[in-house]
Amino acid sequence: MTDLLLAAESYWWVFYIGTIVVFLATVEVGFLLGRSRRGKTDPEAKSQAGTALAAILALLGFLLAVSFSIAEDRFMTRKQLVLEEANAIGTTFLRTDFLMEPQRTRARRLLAEYVNVRLEATKQPGTLQEGLKRSVEIQNALWRIADKVAAQRPRSEPVGLFIDALNETIDLHEERVTVSLRNRVPPSLLWTLYLVAFLSMGILGFHFGLGGTRNILAASALVFAFSAVMLLIVDLDQPRQRLFTVNQAALEDTHRSISKALESPPAKRGGSPDGKRRPP
Repeated sequence: MTDLLLAAESYWWVFYIGTIVVFLATVEVGFLLGRSRRGKTDPEAKSQAGTALAAILALLGFLLAVSFSIAEDRFMTRKQLVLEEANAIGTTFLRTDFLMEPQRTRARRLLAEYVNVRLEATKQPGTLQEGLKRSVEIQNALWRIADKVAAQRPRSEPVGLFIDALNETIDLHEERVTVSLRNRVPPSLLWTLYLVAFLSMGILGFHFGLGGTRNILAASALVFAFSAVMLLIVDLDQPRQRLFTVNQAALEDTHRSISKALESPPAKRGGSPDGKRRPP
């Protein structure tokens, strides 16, 4: 299933068209089977087939709703974490004012690189793992700076504020990785969803076959609708979406603010008394 999802991430249109083709073929096979048994089936059996179709379509709708809800909740969480991480990085950068040289300049440059790495990892295909690796390296470098400063000024409250902000930044990195890469829609649920959808299309075609008439419009509408919802679920579940994207505007704003601050003389830089980033 992982390979299937990765393929869907890069070739979502192939996934969508492939799903439609498979479902339409399943409807046709079901229709042929139903038509072959039409003369051997009494009205009661036809009614039972209709009942089975209604039941399995209801089950499919339920599974689609559950899967979509899980994927959507995860997507919304990812959006919120981007904002929280941007604020945490901005706060950490402001609190580097509490450090002495050369740690101050070193920490600022590392944070500038850090936010740039975070942005590039979300925009450039194939750079995700490299970006995550570099992010951890920068975190370790920043933590070594914090450890050294804390050893030099063990009772400094401003240094403690910097360490708190840095710790939150590191924690949010782990939260984003967990939500984006690890907390996915369960593969067993997706497999069940596809199995039920496959059976639903087969029973739909079988029901049409018992009636002796292809209802192409109704079958096509169901196939296209179910395929579209499945595509949305798979896309929402990907680390990097094609149809939906997690807005990185908050990180981009933080990147611009940090770049501008690095270009400005120290005297012109400002911040709140506690070094906490304030919303504009």
